[in-house]
Amino acid sequence: HTPRLPPQGVRGLVSFRARITVALFSFFAASNLIFGSLAYRAIDDSAMRTAEVLAAQIVREASGSYLAEGGRIRSLAQRVGADLIEYREGSLRDASDETLADLGVYPAWLPLAVHRSLQGQGSGFTAAVVQLGGRDHVVAYRRLPDDDVLAAPVPLQAGAAALRSTELAALLSAAVLLGGLFSLVLALLVGRALSRPIQRLREASERVGRGQLAGDTLPVAYDEFGSVFEAFNRMVERLQSARSELLRTTRRTEAIIQDAATGVVAFDAEGRITLANERARELLDLELSIGEHFTAAPLGEARPERGAAAEFRLWMRRQFEAHSFESSTEVQHDARRLRVRVRRITQQGVPAGWVAIVEDVTDELRSERILAWGEMARQVAHEVKNPLTPIKLSVQHLRRAWHDHRPDFGDILERNSAAMLREIDRLAEIASAFSRFGAPEAHQPGPPQSVDLSRVVEDVLALYASGTPGIEFSASLPSQLPPVRARSPELKEVLVNLLENARAAVGPEGRVHVSAEYFVAAGRPDCVRLSVSDNGSGISEELLPRIFEPHFSTRSAGTGLGLAIVHRLVESWGAHIQVESAPGQGTRFTIDLVPAHDLPHISTTETP
Repeated sequence: HTPRLPPQGVRGLVSFRARITVALFSFFAASNLIFGSLAYRAIDDSAMRTAEVLAAQIVREASGSYLAEGGRIRSLAQRVGADLIEYREGSLRDASDETLADLGVYPAWLPLAVHRSLQGQGSGFTAAVVQLGGRDHVVAYRRLPDDDVLAAPVPLQAGAAALRSTELAALLSAAVLLGGLFSLVLALLVGRALSRPIQRLREASERVGRGQLAGDTLPVAYDEFGSVFEAFNRMVERLQSARSELLRTTRRTEAIIQDAATGVVAFDAEGRITLANERARELLDLELSIGEHFTAAPLGEARPERGAAAEFRLWMRRQFEAHSFESSTEVQHDARRLRVRVRRITQQGVPAGWVAIVEDVTDELRSERILAWGEMARQVAHEVKNPLTPIKLSVQHLRRAWHDHRPDFGDILERNSAAMLREIDRLAEIASAFSRFGAPEAHQPGPPQSVDLSRVVEDVLALYASGTPGIEFSASLPSQLPPVRARSPELKEVLVNLLENARAAVGPEGRVHVSAEYFVAAGRPDCVRLSVSDNGSGISEELLPRIFEPHFSTRSAGTGLGLAIVHRLVESWGAHIQVESAPGQGTRFTIDLVPAHDLPHISTTETP
């Protein structure tokens, strides 16, 4: 899934260039702020020390003139040019500015920390920061000769020191502001310079993503991005070579497919045609337009689809619905026989479409039929020759008995005529079997219909259960078994043939079991599976692939066409038969019948 992109304005804020700019600006701005704060703090400390020195000088001069002025604070203050405060025994005694003292600006008591400091120091001097009238002052304290304490308050922002501090603070503020602007401009320039190679790489990647491999390559660079650009250009060159080779291979494959004697039709996962050669259009007599949704019924055609075209479309639709992995069928188109094979294409386990192969097998089937009829003629000659020998011997026996005037000629005639009639019946059976195998369509009563499989199995087993002592016939049939696509008389004939083979295989005693189930498997259509199994002698692995061949039999009796006819009949219903066997363990025949939900139902009450 394609990730959802943020709006254009938000993308600009979160881009690499914006992040580089913000990072550089933050670095420069933080440096300016730290420098400004440290400088301002240094200025503030300098002002504090200046005020302390000024206050100490004032209180030292005042204490030296205290006795000369007779302890008068106001005259002493005028002499030193500063405000003075006098404390006696810890309480306020006098102040040079009576108004400030009356307003309570000056502390009425000597601070305890100052008192302790004066007591603990031999110099009798100390200083402290005191807030007077809402402003910070540095107050210097000194003990007088009469044990009073003289204090001289000096404001932190007063006088020339305060003026220099303000000017310096303004200068620092301007420096910080200009430094911030300069940092922003520098960050923008540096961010642009750093992001330009990445922007080029992104634009080149987008061009490659759109398939524009023949565009301008990235320029040669000698910095850290040089190796990245060089690797990207090499990748684009390899992609150009790979695409050119892929185009050549695709054109060559398409040319081969278009000129192939076999029809090829490719479908995507939705059933739309993605490829079709002229041979497929010719064999199926269909347009097969690229992009056509083949599973949909054709609309607006000048002539409706019939024959092989309609049968192919219907069969392919069933394969799409059943998600068949691999399947094949044969369809008749006028005088030609077409074989269609379809196989599902997967990509990493996900269905990606199908490929159908259409072949004209008319000449192949004709050649096989000629070879088969040659083999059939040889087999017919062999089978007919066997009954003719006893018939000839019987006729010669009758002829000698007649010339010899045998008194028991009547008995001889009766025995030999009965033997000849049996052989003649055998010849008729051979002729009927070969006729049925050679032209099964002539014996079919009609198209396949809906047949009740359970009823057919029950009718046939009823005959065997009552007439074969020593052999146990059993069946297990579900109650809700769907009808199947077949012909009722042929289904009974197939079941009788399989039961006869099972009875001959088990001998005088054994078990024969018939079962059916509605079988559903992933990747293939659903079916009704009919099984006939026995615990007889079984068939060896070497003979197992040949049991459906004409004239093949593991027994001396019979024509050898029973299972061959069974195979022909089952295939004519669109069903499939297979066999499993092991010597000494028994044999199991399995027929996968097609459910007939959409076919008319016919009665199956007649006996086989």
